[in-house]
Amino acid sequence: MSTTTPTIVGHRGARGEAPENTLAGFQVALDAGVTEVELDVRLSRDGHLIVVHDRNVTRTTGERGKAHHYTLAQLGVLDARQNTPGWHSPVCIPSLREVVTLCGPAMRFQFEVKGADSPLLHRLAHQLVGLIDEQGLHERVVVTSSHAGFLRMLRGMTPRIERGYVAEYRYQQPTRRAAALGCTWLMPKHTLVNEGLMRRARRRGLKVSTWTVNDLAEAQRLAKLGVDGIITDFPTSFMAHFRKKRR
Repeated sequence: MSTTTPTIVGHRGARGEAPENTLAGFQVALDAGVTEVELDVRLSRDGHLIVVHDRNVTRTTGERGKAHHYTLAQLGVLDARQNTPGWHSPVCIPSLREVVTLCGPAMRFQFEVKGADSPLLHRLAHQLVGLIDEQGLHERVVVTSSHAGFLRMLRGMTPRIERGYVAEYRYQQPTRRAAALGCTWLMPKHTLVNEGLMRRARRRGLKVSTWTVNDLAEAQRLAKLGVDGIITDFPTSFMAHFRKKRR
């Protein structure tokens, strides 16, 4: 059992406290004192890296269409608080550059890339590598995906960027797949994490950041198993809980 405290990672900023994947949500995570955030990266129609989870914009904005069919300027006038009732002011779908700038030089990031067609993923990978190089993020970022082809593609482009394999199901053999892909991180769903998985992960030299944990008792179980990171929708209360535990 571990005695170290895992890093609390804000899921899509602070999804349970503010509109997800928006500047307002990342500000809530910052205010909570988190040192790492997880977010989702896609590509706009005009080739900008944007921060949005779903393929379509409907759930968060109420509008129709794929995020990739909107330009950055068009995304900037959508209101992305549709699934956050009561949020006080409009918020847009931001660019990745805006999020990195807001979060500042101390924040660590998990950039998750969803599956898409190969040409689109190739363009996205080139843009992402370029932004990480330009911003000097190599020591502060891990690029994650459940898409093995994308992770291989990124590995072929540069060995400098850490990669993580996102796993939801046990049949995916998460530790074996992550190691085979040359990843340094494994991002398993929290229900997959037990002593056996942690033992296999450590044997393969993998760090483990688990998602999405919104129950403090479950967080305590995972902390005792020695996970490196706990991704949560509620970073404010999780940060307060673990600060109290450290006293």
